[in-house]
Amino acid sequence: MRSISSNKKVHTIIFSLVFTLTITGSIFWFMIPPTIAKGEIPLLSREATPRYPHKHVIIQLNEMTLTLRDGTTTLAIYPLVTQGKPGSYYETIGGVYENDYKTPLHFSSIGHVYMPYSVHIFGNYFIHGIPYYPNKIPVSSAYSGGCIRLTNDNAKIVYDFIERGTPIIITRDTVESFNPTETSTSTFVSAEMTNFMVASISLEALTQDNEITGLANEATTRRKILPKLILEGNNNVAKLYTQSVGEDNFIALMNQKANILGLTNTHFTSVDSPVITTYEDYARFMNYITTYKSYLRAIEE
Repeated sequence: MRSISSNKKVHTIIFSLVFTLTITGSIFWFMIPPTIAKGEIPLLSREATPRYPHKHVIIQLNEMTLTLRDGTTTLAIYPLVTQGKPGSYYETIGGVYENDYKTPLHFSSIGHVYMPYSVHIFGNYFIHGIPYYPNKIPVSSAYSGGCIRLTNDNAKIVYDFIERGTPIIITRDTVESFNPTETSTSTFVSAEMTNFMVASISLEALTQDNEITGLANEATTRRKILPKLILEGNNNVAKLYTQSVGEDNFIALMNQKANILGLTNTHFTSVDSPVITTYEDYARFMNYITTYKSYLRAIEE
């Protein structure tokens, strides 16, 4: 039978070991970075190195607001007067854009109206004030042709705020929705992605209802022949769409759009061949089509 003194020694040794392991474990616990779910951005990271450290614009389509920010500081929030009708072929776009030009009074060759304080976003899309017809009568429709419409006073403030290169984030979700996808070497090819990108560029950068010469030399419109591209994968439609701007320019717009949506691993080289992409890029782009170009989904039904 062990003595009381011997038991005390054993207890002392065990206590010392437990104390040492606890302290050591605590030290190592502080050395191990916290686990972060994929796509999550730590708050400290956002504050220390924000993706947009300078002035930028955030447009929340669901909330119908336009926010002017300088880094992490909100300068002003303005209500949208209108946006493009959801589900229409001119539905307002999403993505991370950079302004390339602006003009105090732009004349729309599509709507045949004057648009004050126009800031270009992409293709046929602008931020602008209340448009008016050549006879000076203001447009009073409940929806715009896809543009972001503000009151004239607010449009003037936004116009003065934005400079060439100012980021314009348009979203129905969070500001991080279009952060670049992760680089990956696990790729596959998708003809569907090419067809939907061609369709998206046609809707966003070309006129849809102006008369053109169709596939059989008949009078038609780009909108009428769009189902042949989406449902049949008819590459002749894709080629026809490129005629007004040139194939190289059209492909450049496709790649610009891929960059706008944060598709890190996707680069288009043709309008009529499958593109090499990744599952994450594919999922991001198809979610964009569903959320911002649902008109194309309706064609599939």
